[in-house]
Amino acid sequence: LDRILVSCLMAALPSPRRLRHFERSVSDYCRQTHPSRELVVVLDRGDPDARDAMAAHLAALRRDDIRVVEPSRKLSLGALRNASIVESRGDVLCVWDDDDMHHPARVRTQLAELVRARARSIVLVDVLQYFSAARALHWTNWQATTPKGLPGTLMFRRSATVRYPEAGPESARSEDMAGIAQLQAAGGYVAMAGAPHLYVYVYHGANTWTEDHHAAFVRDLSVRQSRLRRPEALLRRGLRPFDFGSGDGHRRAMRSVPV
Repeated sequence: LDRILVSCLMAALPSPRRLRHFERSVSDYCRQTHPSRELVVVLDRGDPDARDAMAAHLAALRRDDIRVVEPSRKLSLGALRNASIVESRGDVLCVWDDDDMHHPARVRTQLAELVRARARSIVLVDVLQYFSAARALHWTNWQATTPKGLPGTLMFRRSATVRYPEAGPESARSEDMAGIAQLQAAGGYVAMAGAPHLYVYVYHGANTWTEDHHAAFVRDLSVRQSRLRRPEALLRRGLRPFDFGSGDGHRRAMRSVPV
């Protein structure tokens, strides 16, 4: 398992408001426990100063497992994702969103399940939805959705060919769903449940989607409060690697919308 090279693919949008989230996501990559990995960062055009800051931050890390790709022109999100695939070297590819939080064991745990299930692609059914301003964290379960898991948690084998749309309405926001549809149609697509601590889906105010969009996930997908009580101790241990800032974050982190 340790010898499988996993390429983490990041399409980054340079923006002053997203810079600290980008740095945190890169730090989460650096803390991964799976030893054989690389991070491919494709920098969108975006804000020039933020773009320079992102490139400088990566250069300052002096890591030979992090590579930066800078397209010469503005590309759609789908095209950025395709570029990251082309530039990657791994046998297994892992979507690595630039503004979410990733547990140190995310790559290792997801890869182990991909191999155990002899699957071609895998997503996480259970993830945590975090609203940074309200400091509220909710456990959401995506089993009843079309992708069966959060699209941003996708991991797939290189042999499971994915081509994201580069033009049209799907290329800007729904490119991840288009990619997953291809993987589902090809077969060998699995959804891993029961490990919500591996991924924190963050709403911070400068996201691609609106707050209402993220709030809808909480309304429709939140796990019942009664279900949180049994695994609470385990979940709290899983949350320890994350820095939610000072205050009562861990207490509020256990909150879920009643259904």
